[in-house]
Amino acid sequence: MKDSSTADTLRIDVIGYDSGWGCANWKCEDGPYALRVDQMIRRLDEIGVRTHWQGALGIKHLGNHDLLTTKQQTLPLVVEGTDRLSRAVRRSVQNGHIPVVVGGDHTSAIGTWSGATVGNKSPCNFGLIWIDAHLDSHTYETSYQGKWGGWWHGQPVTALMGHGLPQLQSIGGIGAKLLPQHVSIIGPHSVEPAEIDFAKQHNMRVYYFDEVMDRGFNVVFAEALARATQGTAGFGLSIDLDAFHPSEAPGVGSCEDKGLTAKDVLPIIKSVGRHPLFRALEIAELNPHRDINGKTALLLENIVESVFTKD
Repeated sequence: MKDSSTADTLRIDVIGYDSGWGCANWKCEDGPYALRVDQMIRRLDEIGVRTHWQGALGIKHLGNHDLLTTKQQTLPLVVEGTDRLSRAVRRSVQNGHIPVVVGGDHTSAIGTWSGATVGNKSPCNFGLIWIDAHLDSHTYETSYQGKWGGWWHGQPVTALMGHGLPQLQSIGGIGAKLLPQHVSIIGPHSVEPAEIDFAKQHNMRVYYFDEVMDRGFNVVFAEALARATQGTAGFGLSIDLDAFHPSEAPGVGSCEDKGLTAKDVLPIIKSVGRHPLFRALEIAELNPHRDINGKTALLLENIVESVFTKD
């Protein structure tokens, strides 16, 4: 597999995860369609990134929202959607490209990181930095604690670590894709007791929002990057846009009352996509129906540009 991170020109595949089936508010499915694709490609071209817009995967068309109103009814669609995404990400990685997944609710992580680890031939030897207002660490059995009845987008972390429903664990292949010692979650503050218990029991490194504010995003990100790259065969970055302050990211699936700021985050994640071990980027939960003057979509575009900007 060619390492695109060391090439003179990076090659990325932008994949639209047009799914809202994983949450009660399904309108994140329109996230990929809200992006100014031509402008994003032009901006990336200017910094030496050759971009292939793969488009959306058509997941929003798998069913009718008026008929599928419970999380039990939407589970088959989440399984199909994350499987489609896993295969698309795996192909991109195997081609020596860097997949950039945009969307869609954060069940995307099940597909993105199963595909990235399998494509990189490194299940359980892969690092992940996860930036989010939530822990997304429920199992099916504890998900009732979550908001709006605890939908599937609250369960990707546990699924990727080999816990929860077999249907979600097995996306991309049977078994865990990530180990807790390689994963860091930065910024959560809206969490439930069972998630905190899961994190403690599995020795996950969680930088809760108050710690990030006390120590600085730059400090905790540096630690997370060290964990993600120490002895691993690759790593990636997953960003839920609800991690940002609602004044900067109003157009998200699960808006909270506080969050990180772009001025603190973007300079620190600058050029991480050019790290020789970097394999994939994911930006989730863009809800254009809640956006104001396209500012959240613009934030997403700015994140992508910052990640791949030359240092």
